[in-house]
Amino acid sequence: MMTDVHRLYFNWLTERYGLTAEPGVVRMAHMLHTNVFQRRVGNDVNRAYAGEALRRIFLDDWAEANIDPRTTNDFMAGACSWLEMLLALAESIDFTYDGGVDQRFVELCSNMGIFIVATRTNSRFDQIDQQLVDTMCNVVDFNQFDPDGRGGLFPLTKQDHPNQREVEIWDQQAAYFRERLEGVMWTSTQ
Repeated sequence: MMTDVHRLYFNWLTERYGLTAEPGVVRMAHMLHTNVFQRRVGNDVNRAYAGEALRRIFLDDWAEANIDPRTTNDFMAGACSWLEMLLALAESIDFTYDGGVDQRFVELCSNMGIFIVATRTNSRFDQIDQQLVDTMCNVVDFNQFDPDGRGGLFPLTKQDHPNQREVEIWDQQAAYFRERLEGVMWTSTQ
């Protein structure tokens, strides 16, 4: 019996990154997974490469599964989905700033506006539809968010930053956390 690599991969992503606790988050993740990440400002292609790299980790984890090599080749050649990009980005952010990959994922989706109608506290994920997810992904892909990053992945509060539409995601992320951590005193445990 051949394994459905796409279904197995999606389940692996949601379980690996702790998205399965809330069924609505899994539903939204599926909607994100149908969108191709297209933003290409500066080195944003690296965000796509990081998302696509999750597939290699998955295949290593499932090396013993009965996956047809022809299917694997097609699977590896596909474009990076928004879900893959967001999870890879959330994992990278969590490595630097902590908070949990699932929480960073929710934060990024919230920043984009996907969680305006649904939050973990009111469990209204059923109000999120494919059209909303498609629209929010397109806003970022085609730089239609505000110059201060509102509506994008990393909204800023201060006005002394360059137009975030022209800044790659990695630099947006650095400015976002620099603002959030400004004034935080770092202490050593040594």
